[in-house]
Amino acid sequence: MVAFDVDGTLFRGENVCGCIGRNIGRSTEMVAFELLRSREDITKGREAMLEWYLPFSKAKLIEHLADLRLAPGVTQGFDRLKAAGIKIALVSITWQFAVEWLATELGADYAVGTGWREDDTLSHFWPEDKAIYLNSLLAELKMTQTSLAAVGDSYGDIPMLNFASRSYFVGETRPQELLHSEHWADANIEDIVLDILARR
Repeated sequence: MVAFDVDGTLFRGENVCGCIGRNIGRSTEMVAFELLRSREDITKGREAMLEWYLPFSKAKLIEHLADLRLAPGVTQGFDRLKAAGIKIALVSITWQFAVEWLATELGADYAVGTGWREDDTLSHFWPEDKAIYLNSLLAELKMTQTSLAAVGDSYGDIPMLNFASRSYFVGETRPQELLHSEHWADANIEDIVLDILARR
């Protein structure tokens, strides 16, 4: 299995929340949100975003995501993984409805993110939840940790990248907290996939 972060990893440049915010007239607020660091502040920020989204359907919000730019080699890399029989998981702290849409577009097998429940409350998903989710998924599929590779780009991906037996960091500066990730700054996703397949 290969697990991918979404914003900054599969999408380069503008991220999911920024794209939606821009399209619904909330760019200024989103710039401020991107600076938030504490769990409490991010929780409040997510709650505020949900309030902005309520006048729209999820389908309408998803329409805006066509503006986002895929990283080079995503489609080709995913095709190679699927041809090799390797499962693909999209694991992100952004909105689950957006992650699920991208998983459908790319043919990924699993998708997880911050949930927007039917009663308009939030099911929060945090960086440490990435490794917890993948551990549960591997157990469910009767797969071992040694069969997991992961790709990410930010500090929020450290738990997932350290959990995977092999991992790739595509962000600009490699965090010291990463235990064994290879640094492939701004990499083509197909190149990473070819490296994963070559080491199977």
